[in-house]
Amino acid sequence: MTRAVLVGLCAVALGTAADGRALVFEQEVQPILSSYCLTCHGKSSPERGLDLRSARSLFRGSFSGPVVVKGDAEASLLYRKLARGQMPPPAFKSVVPEQDVETIRRWIDQGAAAEDPEGVPELAQHQLAYYRERIQPLFVERCSACHGGSTPQAGLDLRSLPGLLRGGLRGPVVLEGFSEKSALVRQIADGAMPPQGAGGPLSPDEVDLVRDWIDRGHFADYVEVGRLLDRSFTEAEAPPVTDADRSHWAFVPPESGAPPPAAAGTPARTPIDAFIVSELDKQGLTLSGPASRRTLVRRAYFDLWGLPPTPAQVADFLADERPGSYDRLLDRLLESPLYGQRWARFWLDAAGYVDTLGKDFQADRVSLAPGMWRYRDYVVDSFNADKPWDRFLTEQLAGDELHDWRNADRHTPEMLESLVATGYLRTVLDATNEDISDRPADRYDTLFALIDKVSRSAIGLTLTCARCHSHKYDPIPQRDYYRFLALFSAAYNPSDWIQPKNRLLHTISRAEKERVDRHNESVDAEVDRLRSRFDLLAAPYRDEVRESKLDEVPAVIRDDVRAAVLATAGDRTEIQDYLARKFGQQVAVGDREVLDLAAEAERDKMQRILGDIETWRGYRSEPQQIQALWDGEGRPLIRLLQRGSVESPGPRVRPGFLAVLCAAGENCLADPSPTRMGETSGLRLALAEWLVDPRHPLTARVIVNRIWQHHFGEGIVSTADDFGRNGAPPSNQALLDWLAVDFVRHGWKAKRLHKLIMTSSVYRQSSRRGDNPRSGQAAVRDPDNRLLWRMPLRRLDAEALRDSILSVAGRLDTSLGGPPVELESRPDGLQVATGQGAVRRSIYLLARRTWPSTFLGAFDFPSIDTTCIRRVPSATPLQSLTLMNSEFALENAAAAARVISRMAADSPAERPAALAESAYRLILGRRPTAEESRLARDQLDAQRQLHARANSVASEALEKAVERLAHALISSNEFLYVD
Repeated sequence: MTRAVLVGLCAVALGTAADGRALVFEQEVQPILSSYCLTCHGKSSPERGLDLRSARSLFRGSFSGPVVVKGDAEASLLYRKLARGQMPPPAFKSVVPEQDVETIRRWIDQGAAAEDPEGVPELAQHQLAYYRERIQPLFVERCSACHGGSTPQAGLDLRSLPGLLRGGLRGPVVLEGFSEKSALVRQIADGAMPPQGAGGPLSPDEVDLVRDWIDRGHFADYVEVGRLLDRSFTEAEAPPVTDADRSHWAFVPPESGAPPPAAAGTPARTPIDAFIVSELDKQGLTLSGPASRRTLVRRAYFDLWGLPPTPAQVADFLADERPGSYDRLLDRLLESPLYGQRWARFWLDAAGYVDTLGKDFQADRVSLAPGMWRYRDYVVDSFNADKPWDRFLTEQLAGDELHDWRNADRHTPEMLESLVATGYLRTVLDATNEDISDRPADRYDTLFALIDKVSRSAIGLTLTCARCHSHKYDPIPQRDYYRFLALFSAAYNPSDWIQPKNRLLHTISRAEKERVDRHNESVDAEVDRLRSRFDLLAAPYRDEVRESKLDEVPAVIRDDVRAAVLATAGDRTEIQDYLARKFGQQVAVGDREVLDLAAEAERDKMQRILGDIETWRGYRSEPQQIQALWDGEGRPLIRLLQRGSVESPGPRVRPGFLAVLCAAGENCLADPSPTRMGETSGLRLALAEWLVDPRHPLTARVIVNRIWQHHFGEGIVSTADDFGRNGAPPSNQALLDWLAVDFVRHGWKAKRLHKLIMTSSVYRQSSRRGDNPRSGQAAVRDPDNRLLWRMPLRRLDAEALRDSILSVAGRLDTSLGGPPVELESRPDGLQVATGQGAVRRSIYLLARRTWPSTFLGAFDFPSIDTTCIRRVPSATPLQSLTLMNSEFALENAAAAARVISRMAADSPAERPAALAESAYRLILGRRPTAEESRLARDQLDAQRQLHARANSVASEALEKAVERLAHALISSNEFLYVD
């Protein structure tokens, strides 16, 4: 090493240049940034607005604020990103050497000196001069009459470059480097500007002049425009929210009026009936007659369990003629764990739950999100525990802020549960797991999807329109959209992003994890010691086996292959790496091959060592992972994105709520919740507390409406994810408001609401038109049954259908919880459950974003984009074909036939009649009519003869005949629909 090099290294170590000067940007730092950073941060419209070409642009920082804090490298985002290896992005496969990172650290700590901190590059000077000589005179002459003066039209002042770059009321009109994206160019090129009567259009040469100047760029970043990005909101970005805006029914807190008085003779069992009957009376309509007890028991089982009652359960209910038998039935159903498995599914739809990472485009390839299934189990357990809805929402939005889990020595069950609950915020598509897609636009796409999911599932509003412009229908300014987004940005920080593969916690605390890691290190050390002993004894035998295998390799490359497989992976040349991949498995030597060749004494010794290795490996502890969300270290600066583009940031926004849902006069900004625990922003907890305030106009209404929707097939507000002006009006607002207030008043308890609904006469009425004395009038005045003059007929959803088929087959596994049941992607394109888990409830099948179980997909199981608030049932030929021909339906029909045969064996009736009755009781929950019994017996006889002619023995022919009968009933509309 030369003396000059030694002097240079010592100078860097001491924080000075080789000539003894303090480090200076242009001499020591700019060359480093030029080598590693200018691909993204050295062009017009640099990523995140961070231009590293000069000291001036570096000190200006990014859209999110400064990246250099002079005198404090640890507080400087530029240094932290480089030191952590986060920049350049790993996808670029370019790493800044440690000595260069150290140079930047010392430069910042010294004060970040620069020779010309305010300098403007020569190219930029040329562009600015070109503007003054050619572009500015053109705009002054042709445009300033309208776009100048004290009140320029549309807020756009074209008399100066700062005014041009500032843009108008609707945002910027020029995007440096991209004339085709610049609104100004589109307007003048199309002849829309100047407007008619304000002078003729610009000539093609004049348009090209402007276009070329914009495309060459190098002007916007060197213009002082009074911190252009920190301007005030325009009227288009933040229109005032007025009292008239707040007068929409859904934006007014619900009031609980007294139920209307019931007319004489009205079968009013609950206040719900009074509200419904009152609206029916206005139309001259009435409720239908009561459903039969047999219909009612089947309806209740499907609603609360998603399963048909067994013949014994039907018989027990029908035999219980004591008062209150129906109430007791509901209590039993609500207390069963099967209730949580059923009703959790509805919220998982709303949460956009999937078990996978990424876009899930390939049917035969799936990437699982480790531990995501724990969130699914949390939802099931919460429903079974009847967790109050306000607590349920709070845990999901801010469970990490309810406990100081970071500093806890051990996670309590409550801590772990709250952390798992935040999986709700992790179910959105995050495409940044691959380094190549970890870009600002991809990060914001994740946040946009999150806002869409939370707004639709929790508050019943569609905010997505306000991402690019203020909402066209609802009074939601674009500013409010980004205020709402900022509530989540401490956790999903676009400036300091955590990729999904790194956004993981464990079921144990950090302190426990450190203890486990130390324990595992000691175990691994002992395993390595034992393995070394084994390898020492095995070496001669391994070499002998390897050489025999190498004899099968072509002689011309045999020596090269031997050298390649013996070299350590990190030391192989590119050719050796190829040879090791191609021949490695072919010449690999397993421990069993070594033992087979070893002498007996050494074989025994080696076997004992292998046994000890397995014993020690059993001592390892493997902490389980969970998908959770928590705040990172930084607090980002969030800006309104003009037109929703990360390339066009606008003014900064503070975290806040939606002004239309706040009282007039409130600033509606979010302060950190004073009840937050630990090192966290408290913003999501503030959001949760705002949402579950009893006076919040939407939260209780939304969930009450959704529970109603799942009982009646449609909500009181049919657009369950849109309570805004563009959504459907409520069919009975007085009832919705009464239910919402009652729900909150009684502790936000869903089970009580279920029972209130299901004990009403409205719920207990018949679905048959003939059971309503005024069905003719009703068909004219309320053809869609929005007033509920009869109980709607509902088709089973996908999971209930699959689970019901397994149930009648006697195969359904109703055990709780655990990892998802994997799906096999078959060559014929089918996605099917495999193994022992194939008979588990459908909620435990692997939930994929775009490739669900094929059977479920045929019956409207949703492809999850962000959320699914309501599945719209369809009736298609594919569904009938699936029930007729799918392997799943056929094998379970065969299993159901065996159950039917066992039931019939206990019947005193003649065999065919007993089989027919048993089939109807098992599958449809009732006895067949005389005509149905005759048809079933005829079918059994015909099928038996058909199989007998096909050389089946008598017992087998009858068994196959029963299978066909069971299959026919499983495929019937009566099985598919709930009456």
